[in-house]
Amino acid sequence: MKKQILTYFLVSISIFSCKKDLAVFEPTNPFKNIVIVEKQLFDLDTISIKEITGKKGTKIYFNREDFDIDENNKVSVELKEYYNRLELISDNLNTITDKNELLESNGVIFLKFISGDKEIKLKDKKKLKIKFKKEFRKGDRIFNGVLDSINQIKWIEDKDTYITFPEIDTVISRRYGGVLTYREKIIPIDSLDYYSTTNKNLELEIENDISKINDELAVDNWWTYPDVLIDDFGWINVDKILKPDGNISYELVLNKNNLEFVSTFLIYKDLNSFISDYRKPNDLIFVNIPIKNQTSLIVLGKGKKEFYVKKVLIDKNTNGVLELDLKKVDTTQFKKILKKIIK
Repeated sequence: MKKQILTYFLVSISIFSCKKDLAVFEPTNPFKNIVIVEKQLFDLDTISIKEITGKKGTKIYFNREDFDIDENNKVSVELKEYYNRLELISDNLNTITDKNELLESNGVIFLKFISGDKEIKLKDKKKLKIKFKKEFRKGDRIFNGVLDSINQIKWIEDKDTYITFPEIDTVISRRYGGVLTYREKIIPIDSLDYYSTTNKNLELEIENDISKINDELAVDNWWTYPDVLIDDFGWINVDKILKPDGNISYELVLNKNNLEFVSTFLIYKDLNSFISDYRKPNDLIFVNIPIKNQTSLIVLGKGKKEFYVKKVLIDKNTNGVLELDLKKVDTTQFKKILKKIIK
């Protein structure tokens, strides 16, 4: 019995120590503020309807009646916009899903509605309409971001996303001599490619049927900037899932033994994609890592007052042990390395 109590006591100490160790492990992003992503605030007061335009082009269509607020509540909006890789890296917004799928971002926003000191939500079954700055690509979908205990983000696909789509009205278009006329239709986002192709084919069909078409009134694929209908706020991302060249596993063996933590960054050439990871120096085995195009691995070791770094290229044939000779750098040199890779 005493032996069982002792075993239980030792296991309890071990579990407690692990939890304490995890709590102490709070790595910081060495690339933080390499570029500044401004938090934009919009004061809507008690306005009923408002089109909000972010500094980088995101549009938000506010309708007060759709929100769960009292008549006299004042409303404000917080918005952050990310449309390039340096912005994503600066705020450590990984492009990886909860299923370990590599993403390429086409734009990320952080969106919050506030009344007083509280966040406000939409009424049941109501949607908010937003329009991203960039043209949608084939395969783009909407993902919602979730942060873990050390502020690493993972993206979860919103399978129920709907968008507005301007469907060509063939009857009216022919009636008015080939002037293309559209009617708004709400469709699932995964039907966008189908409807876009249909519109293009209908345009050609109408042009062939009508000998003289007023080209000045024709619309050039403006459905590739759809309005997105959402019912939840926070981190919202337009991404497409990439098929990797391969997935690899490896262990890092570093030449420094006085490190407090190790940061790794995977930068994918010519893609708006990256993966970061923060580890204790005794936990450097990486499994099922997606590789795409030319992939740069940047390893940063943090000592008590020093930083050490090494950059290597890896590919789908990389496996096993990677022995790296870290070199001492300051944070300015480290950021220069990143900018050089991204150019």
